[in-house]
Amino acid sequence: MDHNVEAWRNAGVKTIVTPCSDCYAAFKAWYSRFGRGGFQILHSVEYLERLIREGKIKLVKEVPIRVSYHDPCHLGRLSEPYPYVSPGKPYIVSPKKVLGILIHDPPKPWRKGAGGVYELPRNIIKSIPGVKLIEMHRIKWYAWCCGAGGGVKEAYPDFALWTAKQRILEAKAVGAEALVTACGWCERNFKDVVNTTDEKIDVYDIVELIQKSMEVK
Repeated sequence: MDHNVEAWRNAGVKTIVTPCSDCYAAFKAWYSRFGRGGFQILHSVEYLERLIREGKIKLVKEVPIRVSYHDPCHLGRLSEPYPYVSPGKPYIVSPKKVLGILIHDPPKPWRKGAGGVYELPRNIIKSIPGVKLIEMHRIKWYAWCCGAGGGVKEAYPDFALWTAKQRILEAKAVGAEALVTACGWCERNFKDVVNTTDEKIDVYDIVELIQKSMEVK
């Protein structure tokens, strides 16, 4: 963290843009927790949605497909920043005992997940001509995890594939022809299921959908 922050400041960086939801959560949530904030952190969907809304990216080609959007954990419920304290001062609350009970003073923050990035990727999908967004039953802050994060893919590969397969079945159950996400880990895990089982569904990064529709000059 210290190395990156120093490099960014020396280069005069004000905004960080990343296509990786894990990096986004690290920069936005964990850096703030340890007092390493002070930069605008954007996921690529936030930046691209702005460019589409401002007319700098024009989506003109029809993409006739029914899709479900999978909310990545690290772009959604795990991306909420911790409360800001002061530069260089981490937000780490140590509990203390009062009459034998552990309490946090100041109170421990509860990051419920509702403040994640949920609407912007959906705005992008809805702005693409011909695409029909069909929501799965579990979405946004209560979305089913793809199974690839937190080291699960490496430690329990069979469980990771089972988890991703359940999500694919959920998308197919609502009539989706394709599963769209904004996380490389999620995309990889879904594609591993498609490549190793009889469950077939198209899997796209949201940037690929934008590329299919955008006007290129």
